[in-house]
Amino acid sequence: MLTPRQVLILVHGRYFTSGLVSAVGVAILGLVAYALAGLGPAIALGSGALTVCFADNPAPTRVKRVELLFTSVASTVAFALVSASLWWPPVQIVLIPLLGFFSGLIAVWGKRALAMSFSVLFISVITLGSPAMQGPAQLAAATALYLLGALLYTAYALLLAHWLRRRTKQQALAELLAQLGLFAHWLADNLSAHSAGVGGAVVHLTAINDTLQSTRDIVLRDVNTDAERALAARLILLLEVNEALLASQTDADLILSQFDATPVPDALRDWTRRIGNALDQRADALLRSTPAATLPAQLPCAQTIAHALDTLQPSHPSAAFDQARMALRASADKLQRITDLLVQLPLSDAPTETDPLQGMDLQAFLSPLRYDPDALWQSIRWESPILRYAIRLSLAMLAGELLLRALPYHPHDYWVLLTIGVILRPNYSVTRQRIKDRVLGTLLGCVLVAGLLSLHPSLAVMTLGVFASLALARTFITLNYRFTALFASINALLLVALLEPGVQFLVTQRLQDTLLGAVLAWAFSFVLPRWEANDLRRQVDALQRAALGYAKAVLDPQQVSDLNYRRERKRIQDALAAIGGLHARMLEEPRQHQHMQRELAAFIAHGDVLSAHLATLRVLRAQRGDRVLPASEQERLRSTLNLLEGCLATGGNPACADATSAGPVDNPVERRLREVEAEARTMARLSRQILSPAAT
Repeated sequence: MLTPRQVLILVHGRYFTSGLVSAVGVAILGLVAYALAGLGPAIALGSGALTVCFADNPAPTRVKRVELLFTSVASTVAFALVSASLWWPPVQIVLIPLLGFFSGLIAVWGKRALAMSFSVLFISVITLGSPAMQGPAQLAAATALYLLGALLYTAYALLLAHWLRRRTKQQALAELLAQLGLFAHWLADNLSAHSAGVGGAVVHLTAINDTLQSTRDIVLRDVNTDAERALAARLILLLEVNEALLASQTDADLILSQFDATPVPDALRDWTRRIGNALDQRADALLRSTPAATLPAQLPCAQTIAHALDTLQPSHPSAAFDQARMALRASADKLQRITDLLVQLPLSDAPTETDPLQGMDLQAFLSPLRYDPDALWQSIRWESPILRYAIRLSLAMLAGELLLRALPYHPHDYWVLLTIGVILRPNYSVTRQRIKDRVLGTLLGCVLVAGLLSLHPSLAVMTLGVFASLALARTFITLNYRFTALFASINALLLVALLEPGVQFLVTQRLQDTLLGAVLAWAFSFVLPRWEANDLRRQVDALQRAALGYAKAVLDPQQVSDLNYRRERKRIQDALAAIGGLHARMLEEPRQHQHMQRELAAFIAHGDVLSAHLATLRVLRAQRGDRVLPASEQERLRSTLNLLEGCLATGGNPACADATSAGPVDNPVERRLREVEAEARTMARLSRQILSPAAT
C-alpha cells in the first residue's frame, strides 16, 4: 500500500500528470467523434487514440515525437491487417504470431520501446473481438479513422508536452529529491550499533541511479530558457549532493566502534535526518509550488560533533581511535558539505547571478535516446535475447490461438492473448513478477466491478469510472504493474458493460481468461530463456572498467578535470545500477540458474563502497585546491592507480590481492587511499570467484 506521502508525491508527480493527459485526450477525441459521426466512427477513432496513449510516457518532446509517430503507423498497419483477417479467420493463426514476433523485436530499443511494443500487440489482439467489416470500403474508412485518431492524439500529446515541459522538468527534479531523501533517512536509520552493513545500500543505489538518469534526460535536455537553465543548475548541485550522500555511508561501523557511548551517534543520526527532511521539503515545494523551509548553515548536531572532536580522548591512546577520529571528521565534513549545498540550492526557478552551466557539455550526461533501424537487423542472431523473446512471444500467441479454437467459444477470448502479451517480457524475473501482479490485480478489479455492477450504477457513474480507471492505469504503468492491472481490469469491464449492456458472466470470463493467459505465459517463459547469469561476465567487466575510469579521474596526479570526472562518475553510477538490476532479477529466477548470488551482492556492495571512497578523495582534493602536488604525493597516487589497474583492468594481475600498503596512516588522504586499495583487491577477488569456470 502507498503511504500518505507517497500518494501526495504521486498525485503531484509526472506519472499521474501523464495518465491524466492521456485519459483526457482519449475521452475528448472519442466524445467529439461520437457527437459528430456516431458510435461506429467514435470507436475506430478512439481506438487509435487509446492505442497510441499507451506509448505516451514522460520524455523530451523530440523523443516522444518519434515514439508516438512510430506507434501510430505500426499500430495502424496491425489494425488493418487484423481487421482484414476477420474475413478469413484461419489466417489469424499465422498473422497474430507474426505480429507478436514483430512487437517483440521492437523491444530491441530498450525499456521505453516496450510501451510501443505493447501498443502494437494491444490493437492486434483487441481487433480480434470486433465484428468483421462489411467490405473493403468500410475497412478503408475504419483504418483511416483509426489513423486519424492516432495522429490527432499524437498532436495533442506533443502540444501538451511542449506546454508542460517546464512542469515536467520540475516534477522529475522533485522525484530525484524525494529519492535522495529516502536514502538519507536510510543512512540515518543505519547509524546504529547493529548496522545492516553496506549490502542494504544496493537497493537504494539502484533506485537512485535509475531516477538520476531519468531526471538527467529530462532536465538537461532542451535547455532553452532561463527557467530551464535554473532547473538544470539545481540538478547539477543535486549531483554533488548525491555524491556526498553516497560517500557518507563508508565510515559508520568504524565511528560507532569507538564513539558508541558518546553523543556522537545521535548527533550523526540527527544531522542525516535533517538532511533527509530538507530534501523531502524541497521535493514537496517543487511539486506543490509552495515555499520550502531553509536549512540553517550551522546545526546544533554539527556543534556537538565538533565539540566531541576537540574534547573526547580515549583512556588509553590507540591507533583505532585515531582512525575513528579521522573518519568522524571526514563524515562531519561530508555532512557539512551536503548542508552547504542544500543552503545554496535555489528555492525557485529564477535565474541566478552566476551560471553553473557555463562551459559545461550537457550532452555528456544524457542517455542516447535514438531509435536506430539497424538495431533491428543486428538483433537477428540466435544469441540475441531480443530475438529469443520475439520467438517466445510469437509461439505463446500461436499456442493461445490454437487453444482458444479448441475451447468452447465465448465473446472475449482475446483477453487470453492480451494477458500473454502484457505478461511475457524479455526477462524471466520480470515475467514472473507480472504474472503475480496481473492475476492479483485482475482479481481485485473483478471484485470491485462486480460490486459496482450489482448496484446498477447510472451511465454517468459508469462513464466516470471508465475515465478514472484509464487515467490511473496509465499512471502506474511504469511504476507498479499491479495497480495498472487492477485499474485496467476495471476499465475493460466497465467499457464492455457500457458497449454491450446485459452481457452475462462478464467478470467470470475476465478472471478465467486472465488465469488461462497467465498459465500460458508462465509455460512459455521457459522457451528459449535468457538467464541473467549469461550477462554476468559483461556486467562485472563493465563495473570494473567504470570503477577504474572513475579512479583515474579522481587520482590523476597532475590535475582533476571536472568534465571528465563528471562523465566517469555518471559511468560508474550507470554500471552499478545495471549490475544491481541484474542481481535483483537473478534472485527471481529458478535456483538452478542463480550463480554466485552472494558473491555478486558483495561485489556490487564493494563497488559502491569503492565509489564512495573515491568520492571522498575527490572532496579532500578539492578542499586543498588545485595546487601542484609534491612529488611524493604524486608518486603515492600513481602507486594506488597502478594497483587498481592490476586489480580492475580486464585480465588483471591475480597477485594484486596479495599486495598491501605498509607504513603509518597519519592523514585522511592516506587512510582513504588504503581503503580504495582494499576495496579494489576485494573486488578483484570476488570477480575471479564469480567468473571462474566452476561458478559458471
